[in-house]
Amino acid sequence: MNQLDPAADGRAARARFSAAFMSDTKWRKAFRAIAEAPVGVREMLVKFIDVDEPKRMRFPPSLACPLAYMDTIEFGPTELRSIEWLEVEADIEPLLAPLGRFPIKKTDLGSRLVGYGN
Repeated sequence: MNQLDPAADGRAARARFSAAFMSDTKWRKAFRAIAEAPVGVREMLVKFIDVDEPKRMRFPPSLACPLAYMDTIEFGPTELRSIEWLEVEADIEPLLAPLGRFPIKKTDLGSRLVGYGN
């Protein structure tokens, strides 16, 4: 989310986490699959790597922007690599399983898709 230095989020992620589980392409695949499924997801809780508190945001974000970004009503264009994790009120594992391996955890809200870990 640092617009002055586009590489800042990548550096911050490498400094804080030992593993990256999601790429820009995987985030985009996940957003599309969840948006196209009849599960009715209209909101997501997103934890960004450079922000302490998760943020509630509308779902889905617009992907009509350069590959490395999503466009959100709340924050404007945001780098996909800045997402530490996101949660939605749905079981997304069956939606994403046919698309590849995705790091999903069950939560009280529904499902958490994890971008980074140690």
